[in-house]
Amino acid sequence: MKLHNNNISDDNTLEMLQQICDGLGAYVFAKDMDGKYLYGNEKVLALFGCTLNELKGKDDSLFFDLTLSKQMLVNDLQAIETGKEVICEESNFLKPSAEPRTYRIVKKPLYDNQQKIIGVSGVAHDITEEKRLRETVEEQKQLLSVILDNVEAYVYMKDDERRFLYVNSKVATLFDLPPEQIIGQKEQDILPSKTAEHFHQSDSKALLTQKILRVEETVVDNGETYHYLSVKVPVSMSGKKSLIGFSTDVTEIYKLKEEFKRLANTDELTAIYNRRFFIKQSENAFSGFKRQRAHFAVVTFDVDFFKQVNDEFGHPVGDEVLKGLTKIVSALLRQEDIFARIGGEEFAILLPYSELSAAMCVAQRIQKTVNSSLLCGTRKISITVSIGVTTFMSEDSSFDDVFSRVDKALYIAKEQGRDCVVSLP
Repeated sequence: MKLHNNNISDDNTLEMLQQICDGLGAYVFAKDMDGKYLYGNEKVLALFGCTLNELKGKDDSLFFDLTLSKQMLVNDLQAIETGKEVICEESNFLKPSAEPRTYRIVKKPLYDNQQKIIGVSGVAHDITEEKRLRETVEEQKQLLSVILDNVEAYVYMKDDERRFLYVNSKVATLFDLPPEQIIGQKEQDILPSKTAEHFHQSDSKALLTQKILRVEETVVDNGETYHYLSVKVPVSMSGKKSLIGFSTDVTEIYKLKEEFKRLANTDELTAIYNRRFFIKQSENAFSGFKRQRAHFAVVTFDVDFFKQVNDEFGHPVGDEVLKGLTKIVSALLRQEDIFARIGGEEFAILLPYSELSAAMCVAQRIQKTVNSSLLCGTRKISITVSIGVTTFMSEDSSFDDVFSRVDKALYIAKEQGRDCVVSLP
């Protein structure tokens, strides 16, 4: 650098340059071809704990453990031999403690007036704490990545424009895309439009209210239904609204729950409804009947002399008879009818929106169809059924009244010789 001012002496120029070097907030130094110091600014002198006069003529072996600080000498030599600028990070170890320090350094060849290389000059910034912080952040980032990639949840982050900012490995696997092809994309550009819109409904609610949202989400994909328990957490990134989502696949749990519900309502042998479910549905229907006066009918029947079947052929054959009977009757009913096994060989049917005449037709059809031989393995077994029929009546106070009446009708059918249908209005 040249200062074009005839009023400034060389001494003043040197003093100004010294002030500039001391004010840079960096370590500024120069060495000759043998690696001996020609100059060091205040930060260099403070680091080494010496004066400039004490520094001049000394090499780095006095200040650094060169067995651990080899890269420093390599970089010096590279700048001198190539005549080119060297920009890099150096890790040096100060004596006497061998404390490691990391510098972001720029080294250039030093020229004389004839443009001959006579050494090396350098400017170094101590980035030890910065690097330590970067390494800590990177370690935490890697640790967080390991955690998020191994939790049993789909973890993602979106901005308020529906653009993905982060996805864990489970999301990437679900989308069948590498994370880098997902991040930066909008959900509607990756997911089917119907699915994307379904998830966006709850996302937008969380963003709008700025409250944590817990929601159950259901998605149909290729005919398969998937259930997710999701938590949507609104956050702010650089003043922009964003959302972190945690979605757990609970499809199997949901299926188990449905299966438990089915088992709780289903007769184990015949796979039709059980007494508990029948009574519950009938009581609900009776409540609706009281409000709306819709027509409901109830049919009950049991197998005549079923004990003889068990005694003659054994209980396994008796079970097959009940299952065969169930299939025959089920084929005669509507989808909305409630068909249940309410006892050993006793069955009941709730017929919604049916008057007595319609219920009698159903009962007679059952009685005639069942009155034939059932094929159980290689055996043909003949059975008949006794049937009682009734309807909900305005004077009934509860379904118990209805159930008692239809049970009475069934009892009368048995008293009349079985294999017949009896109704009580």
